[in-house]
Amino acid sequence: MLITAVLAPAQIARQANGAVVSQPPAPTTFDCAADGTVVNSVTGEPIARAHVNVVPGASAGYSTVTDSSGRWALSNMACAPAVLQVTRPGFLQNFVPGVRRLTLISGSPVHDLRTELTPQSVAFGKVLDDQGDPVMGAQITAVVAHVVEGRPRFRAAGMGTTNDLGEYRIANLSRGKYILCVHFNPPNGAERFASQTIAADTCYPGPVEGGVAGAMDLPAGRESKVDFTLNEVPAVHVRGTITGLPEGRGNAGINLVKRSSDDVGAGGNYGNVPGAVGAGKFDFRVAPGSYVLTSDYFDSGKRLTARVPVDVGATDLDNVVVHLDNGFTVTGIVRVVSQSGRTTTQQFGVNLRPSEPGSNTGQMKWDPDHTSFAVNEMVPGSYRLDVNPPAPFYVKSATLAGQEILNNEVPISQAAGPIEILLRDDGGSLEGDVVDANGQPVSAGIILLRGTIRAASQPSPPSGHFRIQNVAPGDYTIYAWDNPNDVEYADPDWMRRNGGGGLAVTVTAGQSQQIKLTRQLVPQP
Repeated sequence: MLITAVLAPAQIARQANGAVVSQPPAPTTFDCAADGTVVNSVTGEPIARAHVNVVPGASAGYSTVTDSSGRWALSNMACAPAVLQVTRPGFLQNFVPGVRRLTLISGSPVHDLRTELTPQSVAFGKVLDDQGDPVMGAQITAVVAHVVEGRPRFRAAGMGTTNDLGEYRIANLSRGKYILCVHFNPPNGAERFASQTIAADTCYPGPVEGGVAGAMDLPAGRESKVDFTLNEVPAVHVRGTITGLPEGRGNAGINLVKRSSDDVGAGGNYGNVPGAVGAGKFDFRVAPGSYVLTSDYFDSGKRLTARVPVDVGATDLDNVVVHLDNGFTVTGIVRVVSQSGRTTTQQFGVNLRPSEPGSNTGQMKWDPDHTSFAVNEMVPGSYRLDVNPPAPFYVKSATLAGQEILNNEVPISQAAGPIEILLRDDGGSLEGDVVDANGQPVSAGIILLRGTIRAASQPSPPSGHFRIQNVAPGDYTIYAWDNPNDVEYADPDWMRRNGGGGLAVTVTAGQSQQIKLTRQLVPQP
């Protein structure tokens, strides 16, 4: 392995014989200064007592607090590239490496830096049982809508636990559309195991399955009170046996979790009830609903796994078998069609990504020639294929058993393959500029769509100039958005309401097209 070091100009000198020798770096000066203001992003009012921290290079940080007018100033700092951090209790943390970087130069103080802090949203309330008594130890999860691959989904954004008064408080939430869900697993599980009822999970304003339309708005800086009453419902047992363990190797852990298409973390993990599980056996008490039994066992680097979905109705579910087994393997091959005779002999990003939250992807391994691969230790489930080939290639198609699987979810439950990936290098490119409503250059997130499928995306710099290369020939619509992560491009209804500013383009093989886009604003919830 050859390792080279590059010395800065100030560190290089030559001896008379031409040999290069390093010189000590120039000493750092400590006469740099910066000042600015901190304001509320919603009201525009100055924020007093905000903590300001400037960290130049590897030096220790320099700190101060804002005055009553929101102003701050720091001087006698080390002159070096720096990062600005501003925080204040009651506001979302504003840490901006890569967004607000300062260049501290001797004799050139940085003036009038404006930092906006967004006030936190808070959810709070009480949890009572059906007799009106406070429930201590209940778990409340706040889930917020966000966009994944162009469709709204929910993810856990915060969590709280009730105190002895049944009270909870979940702070540091950002503005958005939320659903709050409460789950209670009694701490004295062995004592309650014989009970005929169980506290049912409940969500407000409605179940997560109801989607974003059933969520509540939580504005920035608002505290919203949501109380819950936990009702008792008939308890249903899920009983069964774990098989497939190596002989004499003890027991495997097993969990029962709610099944959901969203990574919400709601509904809790029921786990094992103490004293209710014997060797190789399990017994859970739950309310009716859809669940999955999960178990993983590791021994000497070997993984055994099981995922068993169960639908629990009004009667006990007995004799469920959870069999631990080796994961299966999915194979793949890569074919290249190149007009210029190129071949790709390097490995690149191929990933079978599980659609179900909580599932693990398999272990990817390329063959030495980099034209075939295997994904080992797969578990049954639905997967989406991601392929990121090296330039100048694009993915023409990706099929499994003759079915196109690129940008589609595909169920895989056993050894399969090969996945056939076809790469081509005859793509075109799109180049252009983004302006705001006044015609001024502006940064944006570029999204290139083929129907409802995202073909490419990238941010543009502040200059607004962008270039998208290695695009498959065909017809597209291209957009520039202020917040591309919130664009529901896979929802035709959403796009009909909000996506009128797109530009239809046709990409031709080997050709570059010049375009101009006006940035659109994503509607706020």
